[in-house]
Amino acid sequence: MSKGCYTCRRRRIVCDNGFPTCRKCQNAGKECLGYQKPLVWVKGGVASRGRMMGLSFDDVACPASGSSSPSMHSQQVLPFSLNEAGHQIHNGTLVRARSHPTESPMYSLVDPVFQDLNKTSRFYVDMFNRLSVHCLALYDAVKNPYRELIPYIHGSSVLADSLAAIGAIQFAYKSENHGQLLIAAAAGDEASLKAGMVVMKPRDTKTYEHFLRLKQSALHQLSTEVSHPMTRIDDRTVAAMFVLILLDVIESGYTSWMYHLEGAKNILRGRFSDNKLPSTDGIDAFIVDACLITEIMGSTLARPGVLSRPFYSPSMGSAMLKRLERTAWVGCPAYLLDVIFFVHAQRYSEPGETAEYSLSFLTPSGKATQAESPLAVLRHIDAFDADAWAEEMQSYLTLPDLSQRLALARAYKAAVYLYARRVLSRTTAFASDCALTDFSISALQSRKTVENDLIQNLLLIPPEDEHFKCLIWPTFIAGAECTSREQRSTTLRLLGLLWNGFYSLNLQNAACVLKVMWDKQDERMLATGVGEEEDADDEGFDWIQELDQSSTDWLFI
Repeated sequence: MSKGCYTCRRRRIVCDNGFPTCRKCQNAGKECLGYQKPLVWVKGGVASRGRMMGLSFDDVACPASGSSSPSMHSQQVLPFSLNEAGHQIHNGTLVRARSHPTESPMYSLVDPVFQDLNKTSRFYVDMFNRLSVHCLALYDAVKNPYRELIPYIHGSSVLADSLAAIGAIQFAYKSENHGQLLIAAAAGDEASLKAGMVVMKPRDTKTYEHFLRLKQSALHQLSTEVSHPMTRIDDRTVAAMFVLILLDVIESGYTSWMYHLEGAKNILRGRFSDNKLPSTDGIDAFIVDACLITEIMGSTLARPGVLSRPFYSPSMGSAMLKRLERTAWVGCPAYLLDVIFFVHAQRYSEPGETAEYSLSFLTPSGKATQAESPLAVLRHIDAFDADAWAEEMQSYLTLPDLSQRLALARAYKAAVYLYARRVLSRTTAFASDCALTDFSISALQSRKTVENDLIQNLLLIPPEDEHFKCLIWPTFIAGAECTSREQRSTTLRLLGLLWNGFYSLNLQNAACVLKVMWDKQDERMLATGVGEEEDADDEGFDWIQELDQSSTDWLFI
């Protein structure tokens, strides 16, 4: 017979041995602890018997002085474990791990978003979050579409592998010295630039191997998903295409980005074929914004005809471009994005098709620009009010000092002006009597003046400023337009500093493309006997033609 429940025994009363609980405990309002001795948690974990009597768990697990027991991190993406590269992740710090084969493995809680990922993928997604994502929005503290994309990786292996591949390639490039090579080349060390022109694998071969596996897995998954009608239209599948475009930019900026763009455009055209406007929220907004910024900026350095009909159209409204200027990391004002698109449309169009495309933004005076000639387009650019734009952006993010934001706007204004002037002088979309002539060019600012203004504004933004990451495209335009060795050195130094903040191989490739152009420009001046100052007074070296005649379509953003 039972001696009574444990509660009655502690109360020193006779138990009625009722089941499942005794009635005396129930009548007294007490919790019946049952008929077995309950399990008691001992504070400190001190052993009460046996060989370990008097010792706590901490005394056994941590015999070395000064060591601390690992803790559980429910908010941490990565578990406390060894990754395949032989490193240990603990409290967000990467340290060299030491082997303790006699110790029991320690585990931590994993965010449900990452529970389907293996440890290697989790590590590199975390590296993407640490090394990359803050550079992928104009103002990361306000809104970052790429940071908001991370929760969508749950259940989407193609998106997870794509983001992890970016984390892996940037983690591998982080230890490379490409930025220092460009800075050394800017100081006159030509051998440094030539050494950088030889594309080599990163020294961290293990991480690079992880990158190749993740990239291959992402491409395989993408190929599988686009071949099925249901997964083909999945938002996460289309989003992965633009993540892979970003990966192509980081890996080289070479032509392969176009294939992902064209595939995504075909899917998006099917979605919006019934004139339904794109959504402004969530992953759908990310897809549309990524498509527009890639197409608009990618068209600037791509050869004519390689991109299909533009996805963006003025019917989408200027609000679409206004959203881009705030979320896209390129930092180009919407007014100037509209101009770049218009110029691209002229390269795409045949004579007589220009009426289909128009400039969406009014000039600061409130007038609509009738873009019937290149001169009208250039005057429209010149009318852009950088000061008003910098002040208007205060409603999105208030800055105590507007000087860097203002310098960014002025740099883009100068870069877009120089780019448009080059392209519009060669386009056939306008009527023949509207082409740029010596007379119309004389009414414009001199190219050298705008070029100097561009360089000066680029130098006003320090590397530690959040606007500095936006300077890749304007810096390339500055390098392509410049003629003096001093300005060339400035361009290389800027590209080197950009590398130190965002480990992207397309920065090195941009320097290599510029070096080839400069060599051809020097040969031309040597053959004609024209000096730097004389060459700067006319239209100079036609670098747009050089890109058009090449077999490569670059994306430098």
